[in-house]
Amino acid sequence: MHTDTKPNPISLRDSSLAQLPAIIARPTYDRSRTVSSLVHIGAGAFNRSHLAGYLDDLLTRGEAQRWGEFGIGLLPADKALHDGLGEQDYLYGLMLMDTGEESYRVVGSLTGHIYAPDDPEGVLARLTAPECAIVSLTVTEGGYFIEDSTGRIQLEHPDLRHDLEHPASPRTWLGFVAEAAHRRMKSGRAPFTLLSCDNVHANGSVARKSLLAFAEARNAALAQWIETNVAFPNSMVDRITPRTTDENRATILDKFNVLDRVPVVGEPFRQWVLEDNFVAGRPAFEKVGAEITSDVAPYEKMKMRLLNGGHLTLAFLGDLLGFTYVSEATLDAQMRRLLVAFMAEVRPTVPRLPGIDLNDYSAMLVKRFSNVAIRDQVARICSEGCAKITKFITPSLTDLLASGRPSHCVSLVVAGWLHYLRGTDENGRPMLMADAMIDIMQPFLASGCGNARLALTVPSLFGDLAATHPGFVAEVQADLDQLRNQGVRPTIARVLEQIPVA
Repeated sequence: MHTDTKPNPISLRDSSLAQLPAIIARPTYDRSRTVSSLVHIGAGAFNRSHLAGYLDDLLTRGEAQRWGEFGIGLLPADKALHDGLGEQDYLYGLMLMDTGEESYRVVGSLTGHIYAPDDPEGVLARLTAPECAIVSLTVTEGGYFIEDSTGRIQLEHPDLRHDLEHPASPRTWLGFVAEAAHRRMKSGRAPFTLLSCDNVHANGSVARKSLLAFAEARNAALAQWIETNVAFPNSMVDRITPRTTDENRATILDKFNVLDRVPVVGEPFRQWVLEDNFVAGRPAFEKVGAEITSDVAPYEKMKMRLLNGGHLTLAFLGDLLGFTYVSEATLDAQMRRLLVAFMAEVRPTVPRLPGIDLNDYSAMLVKRFSNVAIRDQVARICSEGCAKITKFITPSLTDLLASGRPSHCVSLVVAGWLHYLRGTDENGRPMLMADAMIDIMQPFLASGCGNARLALTVPSLFGDLAATHPGFVAEVQADLDQLRNQGVRPTIARVLEQIPVA
């Protein structure tokens, strides 16, 4: 009797690349000859699905041997990643997931990785090496240590105090980069470009502000050297990259027969808009799909108002309705109609960009959000609501009110967020709440989450909109009252009746 046997899984390593199934793309370049002129701090999932992928594409073209990436991990969670990458010769797989299909490629642009707490001097050696031309970052918004309400750097933070007192053994990226800059300044070595890849408004400007403030606290001459020599390009990044799960690893093993300890998953779509502001050269990212421009701001406004704002439209109301994933909310007919109406309402506040049709961009967002293979959690989108409302909703609202345009959907998103803050969904189940700024909402929370004015008059959230546009306050209060008394779906239905069918 014949019995089918599955071949032994292939452990991902340099020596096993030739054994991989033909359907798996893998490095065709000589990784041993790749020079790591880019050092990336925070080589987690997003970096490895985005920047490292662009570098891998360039290396595959055979014209970017200088531009390998060397990763640096600062956080305790990076230790497991460091160990897993080391076991795989710093190879990992990127599984792109679309509704009903998956593809898998092996990325080889990452040439090494250091877990900084174990080897701070090794990190500094990398950052001061002659070949290091770009230091890039994905450290999340909180990693810049800038206080939202005041815009000042939090020099009293214990980690920053440590780095100021012990510059040779830093804990934070600020400490490492400042010390590397100091050593370059003292030795007369050329500067580098600091490239933020975080999903932060004007990320290069934020990185510059944070580093200069930290350097000034350490040494005025160092701050002056950084200001004069280091470039801080702004960039806009976009690829939905959810947390890798055991189920994802099992899919890679079952479908591709690869044992990958540290894979990354993402959607097929990716976008990168980069300001052309580099002091020591850069990879030719434009040859593999990135857009190089003199001004990132219009692209960023488009993304923040339509993509991020659209996410929030689905998230707060979707969580109240009990949805777990963004795709579930998008595929709900009523929620999908609200999303389409929200983007139509906001589009007049978005600048026109050459080669981009905003209607097509909006339709593409609906398609991306509908991807059931990307299990992007609604709770993740809802987290840090105060900061997200301020950045992704208030600017659109301000422009709409100033121009006298309708803002029915945007006001509903605000009311939905306020109703969400009560902490339970429509079935009485507690929702996962995470917001570092929630203390500014205490008067509203103390009101039982019923008095919208107490939230809308918080200056750091809405500026003076409540004073200058009382009709906006009344509209949000009416939406909030109906959400509390009748529920989410009747409220959405009433708002949609006020606008043309998209």
